[in-house]
Amino acid sequence: MTPFVSICIPAYKRLNYLQRLLESIRLQTYKNYEVIITDDSGSDSTVYDYVISLGSGMNIVYHKNQVPLGSPKNWLASISHAKGDWIKIMHDDDYFTSPDSLQDFVNQIDSTVDCIFSGYDAVYENGQIKNMTISSNRFKQFVHQPLSLFSGNIIGPPSVMMFRKSVTETFDERLKWIVDWECYIRLASKYKLKYISKSLIEVSYNDSQITNSCFLNPTVEIPETLIFTNKYGNNLFKNILAYDAWWRLIRNLGLRDINELKKYSSDIHINSNITNMVRFQSNIPLAILKMGIASKMLMSISYLFNRAR
Repeated sequence: MTPFVSICIPAYKRLNYLQRLLESIRLQTYKNYEVIITDDSGSDSTVYDYVISLGSGMNIVYHKNQVPLGSPKNWLASISHAKGDWIKIMHDDDYFTSPDSLQDFVNQIDSTVDCIFSGYDAVYENGQIKNMTISSNRFKQFVHQPLSLFSGNIIGPPSVMMFRKSVTETFDERLKWIVDWECYIRLASKYKLKYISKSLIEVSYNDSQITNSCFLNPTVEIPETLIFTNKYGNNLFKNILAYDAWWRLIRNLGLRDINELKKYSSDIHINSNITNMVRFQSNIPLAILKMGIASKMLMSISYLFNRAR
């Protein structure tokens, strides 16, 4: 029987996390699924050996990437093998909150919806758990103004989403830092989205996450944010929340000169709004820019004179 849901897991060495995820899948009350594992572990056979030891009880389809792909190419590889009508992406260090989580996703499917998101819990290595679920109204605001997500990812990582296999707008393989919310913005602009205001996914925050090597790293953040900006052009700078996000990025990275910005741009086109923002900030001491209220006031002034018309 063809599975209705494909649970796609891009895996990489972290067997302890993968075991936890697979156990949460085994406990699901909804059973019409397949599990796709694309293993990006290179010569390390830990994941393969474990999957083989499980036998056929969980309907697992295993694929070994002969050459490691990295993120998000491994996510896309996992999705490419899916046979189900719906795809449930799951990072290997995340897991389902309860045995009914997958059923809760499936219950929201109707003929009009293309992509379903849920709330989630952030699970930290020290044992702290923080509920990150937003309200339905907050989600509707995002759908109404997708570009506002540029100011902060209130939705969560890809593990909180399930989408139709027919959806063509997925992850941009050029990205790894902003790859999730950049995808969500395109989905909101083209497809019908639904939100479950309930934590259905436990999202792990640990030292092995890729984002740890990206945060405040100008060689990653600047090129990726420029790629995103060039997709939307001047429309992005009409949104004050998106404008503020660029303002904070320039401030937090301490970019004080256009040539310094160009050094990290990887020859990607730099919008004039961005260069104007750098020039504006270069005339203000960093100590003042890092003062919350002062920074907001200065950003607002810059926005009034610099925003796209």
